[in-house]
Amino acid sequence: MKPALFLTVFAFFVSVSSSWAGPAEIASCLQQVTPLKVQRDQVAELDGIWGLFQKKAALQDNSVEGISLDNRINSVLFHLEYLCNTIDGIPFDELADYVSTSLAEKGEEKFRKELIILGKNESQIEVWFEFSRFAIANQYRVLDPQKISHAIQAAHPLIKEYLALAERINRKKDMGSAIQETRDLTDQIDTFFKTDPYISQAFHENSQIPYADWDENYGGS
Repeated sequence: MKPALFLTVFAFFVSVSSSWAGPAEIASCLQQVTPLKVQRDQVAELDGIWGLFQKKAALQDNSVEGISLDNRINSVLFHLEYLCNTIDGIPFDELADYVSTSLAEKGEEKFRKELIILGKNESQIEVWFEFSRFAIANQYRVLDPQKISHAIQAAHPLIKEYLALAERINRKKDMGSAIQETRDLTDQIDTFFKTDPYISQAFHENSQIPYADWDENYGGS
């Protein structure tokens, strides 16, 4: 999956801003992520690790590993910003609002029949209902800003190493170790995803968001 596609997958949910979290608190948190984004963007200006691999004949066969690393870096930044934007709860997105409102107004049985008429199968309906329950349960969940800051600080050496690797490849310096360093950094990021409690929580929460065909007239409007 290319970096642009990865960002598209997540863009909808992260763009929803909380209406009840303090703007200053969120802004302060996001400001801590900004230096990491600046370094990521410096690599993007070099076409990312994938692009750098493509430009070097000796690295082209390992371009997929470059894509993998680029995607993980984008994932780090996405999930850190997600934590900042949801300090005081996860705001309802369009689907959560539609499903929870319909369930409250019509009841589960009637709404289920409506969705079946609209072409949804039982499996899809259960996923939507489960997501609605998740959204309601987490609408006002609270995060500790200090723990978010800890996650951001833990990400600093990973992004710094990512930029250093890109600059070395661009200068054609230490090319013989580029592939192994890419693999090692990828592994380090995967460990970060698994071991940092707030990053793991962010992954879990975003995994609850079901796919919805927004072009489909599921809302009856």
